[in-house]
Amino acid sequence: MRRRHHLSRRGFLKSLTAVAAGNSAGPWIIPSTALGRDGLAAPSNRVSYGYIGCGGHGAGWNFDHVFRCPDAQIISVCDVDARHLSAAKSKVDAHYSQHSGRLYKGCAAYGDFRELINRKDIDVIGIATPDHWHVIPAIMAAKTGKDVICEKPLSLTVTEGRILSNMIRETDRVFQTASEIRSIDVYIRLVELVRGGVLGKLEHIEVRLPPGNVDSRLTGEARDLFHARVAESPPRELDYDMWLGQAPWMPYVPARSHGNFRWNLAFSGGVLTDWGAHMIDLAQWGHATEHSGPSTVEGRGEFPERKEVHNTPPEFNVHYQYADGVTMTVSAGQGDQDSAKKHQGPVVGRTTSPGIRFEGTEGWIESHGWRGSLKASRRSLLDAEVDAAKVNITRPSEVIARTDSFHGGEHRDFVNCVKSRQPCYAPAETAHRTVTVAHLGNIAMQVGRKLKWDADAERFIADPEADELLRREQREPWTIANIDSWIEQGG
Repeated sequence: MRRRHHLSRRGFLKSLTAVAAGNSAGPWIIPSTALGRDGLAAPSNRVSYGYIGCGGHGAGWNFDHVFRCPDAQIISVCDVDARHLSAAKSKVDAHYSQHSGRLYKGCAAYGDFRELINRKDIDVIGIATPDHWHVIPAIMAAKTGKDVICEKPLSLTVTEGRILSNMIRETDRVFQTASEIRSIDVYIRLVELVRGGVLGKLEHIEVRLPPGNVDSRLTGEARDLFHARVAESPPRELDYDMWLGQAPWMPYVPARSHGNFRWNLAFSGGVLTDWGAHMIDLAQWGHATEHSGPSTVEGRGEFPERKEVHNTPPEFNVHYQYADGVTMTVSAGQGDQDSAKKHQGPVVGRTTSPGIRFEGTEGWIESHGWRGSLKASRRSLLDAEVDAAKVNITRPSEVIARTDSFHGGEHRDFVNCVKSRQPCYAPAETAHRTVTVAHLGNIAMQVGRKLKWDADAERFIADPEADELLRREQREPWTIANIDSWIEQGG
């Protein structure tokens, strides 16, 4: 039986406030003399972060990568779960205590993202919330003059993704998708080879994603909750109404909350948007269609009943065609090959492992497995020299070796671009176009027919039923329409 935490969320937040007040005489921000030591930048050269979403990936991977940037500092955190919030504040305070050589308890903690975003001393907002909570705080951040680094996938729907991308452009903010894939050496080389023309004319892209609705890749709390599929009262430390956000009201079920939200269509698009945000991004990048998309889509997938706790399709096969004739298959399934064994010939699409293969008139190149090494129809393809001008890709500030599984270059690139005001390697428009491809796949599977897509207008051609699935009604008060009312005067 799962044990309950009896401290109420409101009571916990009051205790954090009291702790902060009790330390008002101490350092709220590390003094410049301390920041000048131990490889940390002085305040005048430091990018201050406020982080929203402090679960495993937020307070784990993302915090650790901000800590790797000596010219950045997390000064405030926010989460709707008081337990996550407490752990996040403690982690930040402990890190800066260690690096400043003095006690630091100055990381502010908030249960409401609007309070954090309205702070005037924050330069950038990091967002590591569930997918349905990506766009709204990102738009509010941009409207208050803050740059944004946001987890993938960018959006819950095509419509809200377009609104966000437009807002980033209109406000002239720096935006980074918090995905490391474009900073990893093996993927950079793969795209260079494909765009450099070593495969001749590109004909087909094979994208493989791991099966969805499973607990095999989950850890910690998310894995513990995966099988808890009976409705119950929300934990007292969780602001469940805010956690639901724009999604329709539904009873609290542990198995569709922390870490498992992505298996429910109210909050995400399943593995197609989750892993697709990585591997489809590579496909778009290699195909040089980062500001466009396919012209047709059709697919098959078995959706559980909508009333089920996990109702995204665990396995599927989706086919796309682009205006230039290039085809792409995005699939997830068991396959007929063992991922752990070596195979002759191409293997992407035949195992449960993620991967991608580009096929052209002169051969094929693939990467099987996450950060998998390159394999080709002949060795000379991998050794080919390419014309950098012809390739014309944005290279990151920091390139990460594929074997260095503990690091990514997204935060280093973001901080550099915040300072230089240059575009990041994965800006909002790129992220929007990537996840749009995934959204189209889910829509095609739901309507059960081949769809024609106008990538410029971002509408289906002569299919109003499919067009209706490009948007969703947002539950009050958690709507894009209300954002302006949340912004404090001069915020």
